[in-house]
Formats: sequence, structure tokens, C-alpha cells
Amino acid sequence: MALYIDDRVFENAATEMDGLKERIDKLHKMLEGMFDDLTHALATPAGKAVKWTGKDVLLQPVEDMSKIIRHMSEILREIIAINNAETDSSYYEIFAKYDELDKQLRNNTTTQGGI
Repeated sequence: MALYIDDRVFENAATEMDGLKERIDKLHKMLEGMFDDLTHALATPAGKAVKWTGKDVLLQPVEDMSKIIRHMSEILREIIAINNAETDSSYYEIFAKYDELDKQLRNNTTTQGGI
């Protein structure tokens, strides 16, 4: 039982992740603009506090989410490339070890009369 990767499914997921990252980046810009407008409207120390709080509480998690989604998309595309090229990389190595273990288990069960 070889490990099979459906490139089409991985490519769709990677593309959807790219789209999600774009939407998150737009959300980030919109929120950043909103906080800038608010701090200009509140040209007081309180306005500056709102800007810092907004950045720490809302904008930073959105930035972090964007980085995570970008990384997930890159990993999916790397898996697709590995599956197509079968180059020497960590994922290919894992898949190769899985295939080797599967063969050993199959040989073991057939030589011992099955499970």
C-alpha cells in the first residue's frame, strides 16, 4: 500500500490558501487604516493608546495568521513538487520510508501466513 498524494487536491488547497492570505492581507490593511483614522480623530494620548492596543490585540494576530497561511501554502506546493520530481528531501524521505515499512510488513505477513 503505497502512499499516494493527489496533486490536484493539494494544488487546490494551496491555491485556496493563497486566496485566503490575500483576503487576510486586505483585512489587515483595512483594520490598520481604521485604527489610523481613529487615532487621528482622537488626537490625544488616548488616541495613541487605541492605536497601540489595536496593533497588539487585533493587527498582530492577523499578521501572524497571514504568515501561517503563507507557510501552509508553501508546504503544500513543496509536497506537490516532491511528488512530481521525487527529489531527495525530507518529505520524499518520509514517503520512501513509509513505502519500505509497508513492504516489510507485507512480506512479514505473507511469510508468516497472514494476520
